[in-house]
Amino acid sequence: MTSFAIPPSKLAKSPGKATKRSGKRADKKRELAGHAISTLGVLGYARTSLRDIASQSGVSLGVLHYYFEDKVELITYCVKLYKQNFVELLDAPILSEGSPAAVIDGFIDGLVGAIAEHASTHRLWYDIRAQALFDEAFHSVVREIEDALIALVGRFLKRLNLETMSAFSLYLLCDSLFRYYLQQHLSGDERALAAFRAALVEQFAALKPGV
Repeated sequence: MTSFAIPPSKLAKSPGKATKRSGKRADKKRELAGHAISTLGVLGYARTSLRDIASQSGVSLGVLHYYFEDKVELITYCVKLYKQNFVELLDAPILSEGSPAAVIDGFIDGLVGAIAEHASTHRLWYDIRAQALFDEAFHSVVREIEDALIALVGRFLKRLNLETMSAFSLYLLCDSLFRYYLQQHLSGDERALAAFRAALVEQFAALKPGV
């Protein structure tokens, strides 16, 4: 009877090759997502087509479709990827060994810096969140990201021994301030970042970290 077993040498090589291919695919998706975020952040969801993104990325439309089925899948991937990085940035002061005051200062620096350095990308997040009011295709990713942001605020409060406070309420406060001053900054208001920092300092001054 003929055996169809894969020789040991093939078994040893196949997983490695598969992992390498998977890694290259993931790297390419992240590369394409980077170009897409830049384009979407400037033009917005409604005014950007996959053809626009392909052109900006220097690849054919067919290549873009190979990695992403449609614009919704691409945008979902982009927003999740960037928001993951945003959460990691704001987690840094929380995970540090600094004093409560240093943790708060670091958290504020992260929020202000996010607008200063990545305003167009955060604008894309608010664009997609608004789209979710009309398109259920975005319901899942918006819920997932907001849950992650609320959990982030929960870790912030836990680090300050303020777990009795509502992470949800503080998230809503920070989000409303962030969106307002993001819009002011994008509108060309040169005082927006300083005003945002001052507003956060005022709000966080009411926090009384436990011991």
